Amino acid sequence: MHDDDFTKGARGQFRGDFTRDTFDPSRQFSRVLMQQGRVQMDSDWNEQVSIITHYLRTLTADLVGPHGAPRQNDGATGEGFKISADGKSFRIHQGHYYVGGVLCQNDRQEDASGDGLLYSEQPDNPLTAEEKETGLPDGGHLVYLDVWERHLSYVEDDYMREKALGGPDTAARAQVVWQVKVRAEVEIEKQTPYDDFLMLLADDIKPGTGRLKARARTSPEDNNDPCLTAPEASYRGAENQLYRVEIHHSSEDANGPSFKWSRENGAVIFPITEFSGGEVMTLEHLGRDCRFGLQPNDWVELVDDDYILQNQAAPLLQIKEVDTANSQVILTGAPQSPVATDPGKHPYLRRWDQTEGDADGVPVKAGAEDTAWIALEDGVEIQFPAGAAENNEPAYVYRTGDYWLIPARTATGDVEWPGPVDDPKALPPQGVDHHYAPLARIKVSNGDVDDVEDLRRKFIKMWKV
Repeated sequence: MHDDDFTKGARGQFRGDFTRDTFDPSRQFSRVLMQQGRVQMDSDWNEQVSIITHYLRTLTADLVGPHGAPRQNDGATGEGFKISADGKSFRIHQGHYYVGGVLCQNDRQEDASGDGLLYSEQPDNPLTAEEKETGLPDGGHLVYLDVWERHLSYVEDDYMREKALGGPDTAARAQVVWQVKVRAEVEIEKQTPYDDFLMLLADDIKPGTGRLKARARTSPEDNNDPCLTAPEASYRGAENQLYRVEIHHSSEDANGPSFKWSRENGAVIFPITEFSGGEVMTLEHLGRDCRFGLQPNDWVELVDDDYILQNQAAPLLQIKEVDTANSQVILTGAPQSPVATDPGKHPYLRRWDQTEGDADGVPVKAGAEDTAWIALEDGVEIQFPAGAAENNEPAYVYRTGDYWLIPARTATGDVEWPGPVDDPKALPPQGVDHHYAPLARIKVSNGDVDDVEDLRRKFIKMWKV
């Protein structure tokens, strides 16, 4: 990711119940103008927020640069995200740091001393018990910041529910996630150009380069049912949908990349209230109707806070039986996911709608021929183009979490996708956008952190209260 990629749209893991995502920075819209007597759409309101967010982050990146901490006009150095040694670990000091125009706020501290937050106790970068116990290996390490946005619903944060109305599911939230990470054996200095820093971390932070095409095409065998919506239409669904195609296993997986898809943008989730046994789970609800419910053979993903923050891709689970009387589901096998049973981690099941594939998802079969199109449902088809077909380009790389959104509309009998139906454009993933910044270079000897070199950039804060 280069400097001009910082604010391309600030796409996060937004799996909410949206009509569509209309924000496009290339259109250079400055505001959304609501008109009297018109239908109110969630996409209009969300686009207005995205326009303002894009403006503010672009302005900040233009003024601050790729990353930086504020420094007072009296010369005092800002402490935001300063790294200091603490025995076998290190601390992350309180304050602000800007990465790609995104404000990161560390307002947490490990104890009353005010010495900052321990690396091993980051709330947004949970380490395993083994990682905490083992500590950092001897040698040189680069400490860097990874910043992205996460979607939060009432399931992850009950605070957003209005108790006076009975706590209904209303608006969701986007949360800035910052994660301080460590990479061993990276040679970097304070004068290292930013692009060179990104190249040094290429294996860890390289964004997905994969492409996707989408279209709606009529299949002759589907045109015999008079109950279908407009037999001549390409998209034959009875409802408007926002399809989400998301990479499950990355290109680095032994079996190659795979994907999963949802006709509801992955927004159909079921909070878990009790793990009754290896294959039995008690849920808060089973959905408000059959469209948003669970059926035998449905594929689901077991998720909690740590799973999302670590961008994991555990085997998917399949529903064997639904016990409506007890709000329970019985799975075809015990979960292999490392998801915690701690209710404080907000465990839930997310429904995916593919019928093909298995616990690893649906294989990504890249190609450029017409036979490479993959049918989702109701005439909606996708294709993963081959990356090395022209101009000696490298093969496309797919990363866990890469996603594309495909609005399907009954009024047009088509999907909203650029390009003609016989030659739709191949688009890069819509997210998740990550931004990175170096914080420090540290040295570990005999298990102790004994040398810290500050790599942060600072900018002058021209006023103070």
